Amino acid sequence: MKIFVPLLFIALAGCTAVKTGNEKLGELKKSEISEIIIKGKTTKADIQAVFGDPDKTDFDNNSLEKWTYNHIRKQAKGINYVPVVNWFVSGTNDTTRSLVIVFNEDNTVKNYINSDAAGETKGGLFQ
Repeated sequence: MKIFVPLLFIALAGCTAVKTGNEKLGELKKSEISEIIIKGKTTKADIQAVFGDPDKTDFDNNSLEKWTYNHIRKQAKGINYVPVVNWFVSGTNDTTRSLVIVFNEDNTVKNYINSDAAGETKGGLFQ
């Protein structure tokens, strides 16, 4: 038992996170994004200079162009590192940040929304 406890703490300390999507979106705080994007002033070129190419482009109901950026962070749960138990229960804690920007016809930002969502991915025999 004396050996198992330190090994468990070492394993838990090694929990890793996997990040996908737009790195810049993942780095910025919501307050920083609101300082970068100013409705009626910030242009498509300004947005592209900060965030790069969008993950998705689309049109809204008024035929205005809409750009979407996403960033996902998956943090492995500590239970993943417990031998045998991880066969039955495992997973990740997930955070998804989305930025959706709608542009006016003059290529300035008409509106935008920046949202965060928490979730999880479950794995193992009992999931």
